[in-house]
Amino acid sequence: MVQARTDARRRSGQRTPAGGRSLPRVIGAVLLAFVLVEALILGLGILITRVLDDTGLHTAEGEAEKAIQDLRDPSLNGVTAVGSWAGATVPIIVLGAIACLVLWRLGRGPRFAAFLAVAVVGETLLFLIASVIIDRNRPDIPHLDEAPPTSSFPSGHTAASVALTFGLVIALYTLYRARKVLAIGLVLATLYAGFVLVSRLYRGMHWPTDVATSVLFASVWLLSLKAILLPGAREPGNAVGAGEPLKR
Repeated sequence: MVQARTDARRRSGQRTPAGGRSLPRVIGAVLLAFVLVEALILGLGILITRVLDDTGLHTAEGEAEKAIQDLRDPSLNGVTAVGSWAGATVPIIVLGAIACLVLWRLGRGPRFAAFLAVAVVGETLLFLIASVIIDRNRPDIPHLDEAPPTSSFPSGHTAASVALTFGLVIALYTLYRARKVLAIGLVLATLYAGFVLVSRLYRGMHWPTDVATSVLFASVWLLSLKAILLPGAREPGNAVGAGEPLKR
């Protein structure tokens, strides 16, 4: 009976969520991934700020921050202001909304748009929870941006830029399966997220381990969502050629 209903949905152009699994199971899998990724962030946060606080790691980070301060000049201050702004809440929301609308149209349905939306919203919640629990002070150099109420660990700007840009690349590549899309997307995503990351470091808003943790947890979160929400891009009756989007 289940197979018959699934076949009927495919013939009528309808699809069950995430490769035929029920919506409650998909939601449950997403929540489990969220908990595990949050545990990863908190574990790293406790390790870095509590366990290794009195070790050479903290000393090395302090020296790195001082070196960054010595590199500052007015022209770089202006450039990094743009990079820091690019990872802020408003640009991420606006760009994310536009990307979701494009994915909805290209994917002829909500599946790929939902993937990106969950990626960005989930990343924000993961960051906020960790920020409150870890409560790490920002670096001991002058801050070129106004410090938000959240703590230094992890970097929300960095994680948001990774989730948005690489999430979009994952969605587009899953749709088109074209190496050119993947290559161009990875370059652009790396430039965007890297610009944000370097800018936040330069402007004294985060320690190196803050941004490194953000890249790690955002990447794990995206790959988890890819496995849950976009399993098996090529399904029976939906063969994809190079550069041809999935048909619904």
